Amino acid sequence: MAGMGLIHLGFLAAAAAVAVPLIIHLLLRPRARRVEIGSVRFLKQVMRDSTRSRRLRHWLLLLLRATALLLLALLFARPYLRGTGTEGKDREVIVLLDQSASMRATGPSGTTLFTQAQEAADDLVRQLPERTAVRVAYFDSRGVTADENVHINLERTPGYAGTDYGLALRWARDRIVLSPRRHRQVYLFTDLQRCGLRGTPFEGFSADVALEVVEIGSPLFKNLTVESVEAAQTTLRPNEPLAVTASVLNAGRFPASSVPVQLSLEGPGPRIQQVQTLTLSPGARHVVRFSLPIDKPGLYHGFVEVAGDDSFPLDNRRWLAFEARTPDRLLVVDGRPGSTVYTNSTYYLETALRLALPDQGTPLTPYQPERLAWAEGATLPELKPFRAVVLSNVAALAEKDADRLRTYIAEGGGLLLFTGPQVKPATYESLRRMGLLPASVEGVSGPDEVHFDTWDKDHPIFVPLSDPQQGDLRRLVFRQITRLNPAEGAKVLAASEASNPLLVESRLGAGIVLMFASTADLTWGDWPKGRLFLPLVHQMMGYLTERLPQDQRVRSAPTGPGAEGPPGVERDGHAVIVRNLDPAESEIERLSVEEFRWQFHVPEVKDEAYKEQSAADATAVAGGQRADEVWVYVVLVLLVLLLVELLVANRTYG
Repeated sequence: MAGMGLIHLGFLAAAAAVAVPLIIHLLLRPRARRVEIGSVRFLKQVMRDSTRSRRLRHWLLLLLRATALLLLALLFARPYLRGTGTEGKDREVIVLLDQSASMRATGPSGTTLFTQAQEAADDLVRQLPERTAVRVAYFDSRGVTADENVHINLERTPGYAGTDYGLALRWARDRIVLSPRRHRQVYLFTDLQRCGLRGTPFEGFSADVALEVVEIGSPLFKNLTVESVEAAQTTLRPNEPLAVTASVLNAGRFPASSVPVQLSLEGPGPRIQQVQTLTLSPGARHVVRFSLPIDKPGLYHGFVEVAGDDSFPLDNRRWLAFEARTPDRLLVVDGRPGSTVYTNSTYYLETALRLALPDQGTPLTPYQPERLAWAEGATLPELKPFRAVVLSNVAALAEKDADRLRTYIAEGGGLLLFTGPQVKPATYESLRRMGLLPASVEGVSGPDEVHFDTWDKDHPIFVPLSDPQQGDLRRLVFRQITRLNPAEGAKVLAASEASNPLLVESRLGAGIVLMFASTADLTWGDWPKGRLFLPLVHQMMGYLTERLPQDQRVRSAPTGPGAEGPPGVERDGHAVIVRNLDPAESEIERLSVEEFRWQFHVPEVKDEAYKEQSAADATAVAGGQRADEVWVYVVLVLLVLLLVELLVANRTYG
């Protein structure tokens, strides 16, 4: 809106001088004495008319002179027009709007916090002076989205991601530092959720940038949420039900009694629905376990939901999906059976693949290894029931067995080869010619100390093992290894210091073959006793049986605006994609504005100080004169007024 502003407001005090001529006029005006003269009685009418006219000119003259004094005082005060477009020429404003999932909570009026933030920001933008440079941006933990429209889009809806204040403030700083305008200000509209502190760090703005934090809504007092849902047991075994666990949190400040928690699942069998009841004190968590009577393999999907009367119902439901699978049968061929079970070449391998708790027969892994002691004249059984085959230090295969194994792999089976003293170049050359081997056997290297030196950190087998916190593969020591010469098209996944291949991969049809350059027992080293033996074996076997994350038919995806979509379950070909709300968005604790400023190093800038600095900076432009000053027009009006005053005075006193 347009209005008048004054640079030197104190000069208006000089306008009090307008009272001087008025006081003089009232105190010193002449007082006539009445005298009756008979000879002039006919002049009374003429004199009355002349006096009335003179009095009017006197009052007009007084008004002109008083107005001249007022204009003179106004001239020294240096007036300028506010809001006509020139005031905004030197100002840039960035408006940041929190679009995280918590902004979907509703206030007492029934509108969401995001709607309230939109309306408040819209009021702000509309009141800014014309020609102010305005940037509007929406933020959450997934990033910052700038809106090309200067005005607030009131039809926009919030996303489903978490809160990250530092990410938004960094974006604003990177934009506003490039602004050539003198006055720069950032407005942040948010619910001040404390969990936003866990995001990107921020070191603060420069001293000449003002940040205004606008808190939206009031803190919530009641909120029940399902924090997490997990399919704890998905392997189908006789008399062993599958299990789903859910963590329920009372994030509110009041106890919650008799809260129903419902599981709903759909899959190949009948729909499954179960309900349990909880009582939760403020801030308490409880893990609910559901036993599922599932006996059919396949994909199952659904949700766990808590029935709660709160202002943020979006986090009351959490989605899940899982694939129920029977255990993978593994044929483990022992090429060097020992005199006892502990001296078999497959003892450590079988133990790692079965991995049962002491005194309990239920395996903890989805594998069911079946050992075959290999001896002269032995043959492979029917391979179709097995998901993968492991050959451990097997001296040779008959041509018939090799041909059957080749067909099995080409149709999608997996093969893992451990070498050893019995693996010779002559006996394995025929397997290489048939395409069964990713590398030819060149002999034995050692005895010496051989370590992992390099490996493909992006390969699914090594992704979780490339973090030193999970264990350093370089600590594995082998006294001897088989020298391998990779075949054409094969891929070396890991190598030693001397660049000798330690793990080689090749593909045959729809199947995969892995060849390891050492034994699975203690013959060539103590690595089966190390803590990295079990995860490395499970990673290799999971890769062959498609149990690693990138092979699973159930995938998790973040929620957010746009193509990602809201929380829920959707099909993507043969896979299922699960999206859930960031559990941190369920936390209702808020920051104070003062605490927010302290955390992000943005001290408060008082409005009065900011305006005074803006006026002082503006007067320094163009030699100390504002571009929107109107003193020239005041001078013109004053000159015209003085000219009129001169004419009136001449007629009054002439």
